[in-house]
Amino acid sequence: MSQLVGIYGASGCGKTRFVEAIVRYVTNRGFRCRGVFSPAIFEEGVKTGIAAQLIPGGESRQLARLAQAGDIHVFGKWRMFPETMAWALEYLQTDVYSDLWVVDELGPYEVEQGLGWAAILPRLGNIPSKVTLITYRPSLQTYFGKRYPGMIVFDLEQAGAADKAAQEIEALLSSGKTHRKDALPNSFSS
Repeated sequence: MSQLVGIYGASGCGKTRFVEAIVRYVTNRGFRCRGVFSPAIFEEGVKTGIAAQLIPGGESRQLARLAQAGDIHVFGKWRMFPETMAWALEYLQTDVYSDLWVVDELGPYEVEQGLGWAAILPRLGNIPSKVTLITYRPSLQTYFGKRYPGMIVFDLEQAGAADKAAQEIEALLSSGKTHRKDALPNSFSS
């Protein structure tokens, strides 16, 4: 059974940057990583879209863009691309062991609408890995806390949380033990 680790914080607080940094770090340490992360797409300094990028390999497709009048598949301010959601979900549902599995980000689209990557929600504690790392918004903390009571949780908006989360993940991957204080340099802060 996988240890579930949750990282939550508001939009723009650095959840995806944290995922990129921890994947890079643990991969360089020889651990296998697999999953999907969702970096923002910027045009002239303005966030205009969201990508879905596979780990490893980096294959990427556009997941969402700012909605325009007449668009279909609109959720909030985003025009979602169901074909990209299906592509990423298929990848997330493979039963391939990896030391670290990543799902960035699970949001209202999944939890409240039952769309996107919702099919992965029942599997989160049973993904074939030592650690499964998920990211989500603070508004979903109650949902994830009730559904996954054994999840180790970090509020990325709290001072030092990124470093503590990185240390915990590294300790879980290295030895299965938790709360190692000397695991990583202080390099994961937003």
